[in-house]
Amino acid sequence: MTAKCRAVVFNGDGTYEMRMFDKPTPPPGGAVVRIEAVGMCSTDLEQLAGHETTPGQVFPVVAGHEMLGRVEALADDARFPVAIGDRVAIDCVLRSSLYHEKLLVYGYTMGLDVHGGLWGGYAEYMCIAPGTNLMKLTESLPAEHFTVFEPLANAVNWVDVAGVREGDTVVVQGPGHNGLMCVVAARAAGASCVIATGTSADSLRLDAARKAGAHHIINVDRENAVERVKEITNGWGARVVMDITAMSTVAVQQAFELVMFGGTVLLAGLKKGAPSQIVTDKIVLNALTVRGGLGSTEPSMQTAVRLLNEGRVPTEALLGEVLPLDRFDEAMMLHKRMHPNREAIRVTVKCC
Repeated sequence: MTAKCRAVVFNGDGTYEMRMFDKPTPPPGGAVVRIEAVGMCSTDLEQLAGHETTPGQVFPVVAGHEMLGRVEALADDARFPVAIGDRVAIDCVLRSSLYHEKLLVYGYTMGLDVHGGLWGGYAEYMCIAPGTNLMKLTESLPAEHFTVFEPLANAVNWVDVAGVREGDTVVVQGPGHNGLMCVVAARAAGASCVIATGTSADSLRLDAARKAGAHHIINVDRENAVERVKEITNGWGARVVMDITAMSTVAVQQAFELVMFGGTVLLAGLKKGAPSQIVTDKIVLNALTVRGGLGSTEPSMQTAVRLLNEGRVPTEALLGEVLPLDRFDEAMMLHKRMHPNREAIRVTVKCC
């Protein structure tokens, strides 16, 4: 009898379901990973609703893209720098080439009709295509602590794109999933003063930002953020401002008030097409640089994993809640911030 395993399938219409699958075998040149833990991401909610967040996205699909686990099997012709039993972080984007004539983004673009269908992280086992960036993780912490590698890789890339350097003052607007990682990445890049801003609804996350290394936190509902940043910086403003907020066009406008002359504004928070009224004269007259941040790169993935392996990430402060796969409904309620009794700064699903 063929062994079975479980996985969560997103249907693309706002619904999901737990399904049983045959335990996978490695595709040619590939591998199978037994998933230990997967982090929940804000884009999961967009994907669940059927909104396109990734080119080539398909439904139904086994979702989840912030996963790590142990190498269970390798194809005879596999060429990965890992061995069976190794704990690995899985880069969710196949960066080297197309697979099955399409862009491969794990959890998004490979449907149930391709080699058994297990191509996402909300599963007990997962297929790995040849060329995937598998990065070894240490045994120093429980698996759930390492799921931050993917948003941390985003943040490492954005901090690099923004040119954060030693001694900088950096403002991170929005202490959500990626914003907290920007605090960590900015500190790792040498920023001497990191300021995190958020609303009253973000109180739990602002507290986490402080624990993650922010020197100052600002509740924009209670304080004038521009005045407070100018006070902290002796009137200069921040050299780098990173907008990581979701849907806040006000934060975009405010970013140009928080940044110093000659500074950089990095925009990475998506607004679902809502227009932001930017006074472009401020960019010209203040000699500002404006950059866009989109996801991670393979080098930023490697850097994020190295920071974790070296113990330079305050994972305990960033952990949030960890729930098993059979409590996925509860995990999703927490992730949507709709749980009647509690809130979490982050939610991780433990698959084994």
